[in-house]
Amino acid sequence: MTRVRVKGFKIFEDRHGKPRCYHRTTGHKIDLEKTPLGSAGFFAECARIEAIAQARKVQEPKPGTLGGLINVY
Repeated sequence: MTRVRVKGFKIFEDRHGKPRCYHRTTGHKIDLEKTPLGSAGFFAECARIEAIAQARKVQEPKPGTLGGLINVY
């Protein structure tokens, strides 16, 4: 079987032999039964999750939190 590697995702087989795929930073799971590994749907799902991660990265910190306090300082 050909292994597909996608940057930012961990793809492995669990102890029961079932393939799993998770985004490393957010922990979002891709259901490989609905979108098989290497298909167009799989890469579309990867792009969607990566866009969510990028949106979280540029999001301003909430006021009243440590991140907001550091930003004000």
